[in-house]
Amino acid sequence: MAGADLPIWGAQAEQWLRLDCRHYRGDRPCAANVQGICPLDCEHISRMGHRILIIKLAALGDVIRTAALLPGLKEAWPESHITWVTRPSGVRMLANHPLIDRLLPFDAETLAHVEHERFDLCLSLDKEPGPAALAMRVDAPDRRGLGLSRHGTTYPLNRECAHYFRLGLDDELKFERNQKAYPQLIYEALGLTYRRQRYRLYPSAAQRREARELMRAAGVDEDAVVVGLNTGAGRVFANKSWLPDKFAQLAQALSDRPDWRVVLLGGPDERAINRAIARDCPGVIDTGCDHDELSFAALIECCGVIVTGDTMAMHVAIACAVPPVVLFGPTCAQEIELYGHGEKVRTTLPCAPCYRRSCDKSPTCMDEISRERVLAAVERCVAAESRSGTRELPVMGVD
Repeated sequence: MAGADLPIWGAQAEQWLRLDCRHYRGDRPCAANVQGICPLDCEHISRMGHRILIIKLAALGDVIRTAALLPGLKEAWPESHITWVTRPSGVRMLANHPLIDRLLPFDAETLAHVEHERFDLCLSLDKEPGPAALAMRVDAPDRRGLGLSRHGTTYPLNRECAHYFRLGLDDELKFERNQKAYPQLIYEALGLTYRRQRYRLYPSAAQRREARELMRAAGVDEDAVVVGLNTGAGRVFANKSWLPDKFAQLAQALSDRPDWRVVLLGGPDERAINRAIARDCPGVIDTGCDHDELSFAALIECCGVIVTGDTMAMHVAIACAVPPVVLFGPTCAQEIELYGHGEKVRTTLPCAPCYRRSCDKSPTCMDEISRERVLAAVERCVAAESRSGTRELPVMGVD
């Protein structure tokens, strides 16, 4: 039958268009076959198989570490098509990920077509009403995680998620009894088998080249030990950040070592802090605070170790296989999986963790962490990486 005569409308379209092929796009020639409409015997056909929707917005660090689910999902359903709905920053951060077939921003356009589609499995992990409501509106026979009741309140959709849900309600369970890291918690909450699957990020080849060029232009030798200091942290909880003065003292102590270079990392909120540290500590390099998400990840990849609080940069370092020295005050160190690289430096104050949004204690939990403890942890991490000789990196991203 000639192409012009194909009955490609209504119910008959399913017989002639490969609507279930991951290469089919509809608004332009097929991604794998530029001949136009896909032939029935197309050699490039790749069926979507089990269609999975992940709804995860929340904080960007949480989005990054939730990517630990991806290898487990592919183990459970090797032939599958994964759509992830998240905020625009999450779309940018997860770009190039080889296990995600489609990244969509959480906006009106996405909601319009996602609610029309059919998925085999919907995974929802946010307690906020918006994403939890989307999970209830999606056409999927298997929903797991968190949904929204008719009363506008969040509740667990499946039996396995009850423990994960309760962690947000029971301080004694979260702060004292729980010893499981977040990746294990979400695997178990979704009824999946946990084998310490990692989360990864994939800066493009161009972003990695630009990061290396920035380092070279700043005079960083390829053989230098590069220690990154991420000076910021989220502001939802009190005292997540170490004091700028302590970062400055650490920067000076580290830069005094031969063949060690210190680079400052951060976002727009850290611009003034990083400039002040670089001004007061000759030789310390301010890498700038206006990088996009994956360019920031590419800069972290250039480091041998980074020092950071429990924040997005920590998750970027873990995802990029860069050992972090993580400073823990008000948050739960046991929920962070370092996958055998890096160190956790915990406050010794008995009131931590607390997740309080304000605090009037003096000294605070982060004030109590000394420069000497952090410096010793950095030295141990550098020595450990030197002994190992190699660092595993994710597959190079695309240009």
